[in-house]
Amino acid sequence: MNDLPEKMNLRSQDIAAKNKAKLKQLFPSVFCETVNEKGEMVSNELIDTLGILRGSDDSNLSEEQTRHEHARELGVSLEDIELLRQHPEEFDQWKAAISAQKQKPAFPERASSNPERRREKLEKQMGDAPKKEYEQRDRSVRATRGTVDPALWLRNQYKNEEGQMVCQVCKEEMPFRKRDGEHYFETVEALSRDHFTMEHEAQFLALCPLCAAMYNEFVKQDEEAMVNMKNALMNSEGFEVPLRLGELDTSIQFVETHYHDIKTIIETSIQDDS
Repeated sequence: MNDLPEKMNLRSQDIAAKNKAKLKQLFPSVFCETVNEKGEMVSNELIDTLGILRGSDDSNLSEEQTRHEHARELGVSLEDIELLRQHPEEFDQWKAAISAQKQKPAFPERASSNPERRREKLEKQMGDAPKKEYEQRDRSVRATRGTVDPALWLRNQYKNEEGQMVCQVCKEEMPFRKRDGEHYFETVEALSRDHFTMEHEAQFLALCPLCAAMYNEFVKQDEEAMVNMKNALMNSEGFEVPLRLGELDTSIQFVETHYHDIKTIIETSIQDDS
């Protein structure tokens, strides 16, 4: 059995050369051929990746016709190519985002060296475990919370014309719809009761579950972060307020009506305290 790679026949070489010529015409900046100090042709990453041989292919068609024909055969449009040329950095970011979506973390493995012994140990633990018991206890309850409906209010504020409910932090559509067809989202009060002493729907944010958890952890549990958020809400020149969640630098996007409302509430509370 011969393990040597099969040589390309003349027809295969001819097809590869034609494809290379087509891509070179569509991507002239990518297919610029250079030589090194020894006068040797420098390898082109895209050419090598696509397995395209060096060479060219002349055509009797006009340049514009040739470009359209090559684009059609390659399954792309000249408009898309032009967009890529105009926004190379954004294209790189998009590629990185797509790549990140495809990469899932390795699922952890926890093998049991002695499953039978583990079972016996767990059965003993369950035998000694106390039964759940419940009792009535007095606790502080926010009695006025039912006077406002932030979910309904925020849904009217952050549902776009396509019927998509958008998270104010990640700016993505909420992850799923409930059985009634409405998007599931978290209503998170922007500041604590020390800063918001009155009830109003505009004090809340519309966040997806992940952004809500991060906001509660990195803002609501940190008084300094909450003061910084209050100042940012007061002093922002636009409707997008900078926000830091742990190591993530992001922002809270407001519609105009919501931003003016929450800013007014903060100003009113400051006046009442003075």
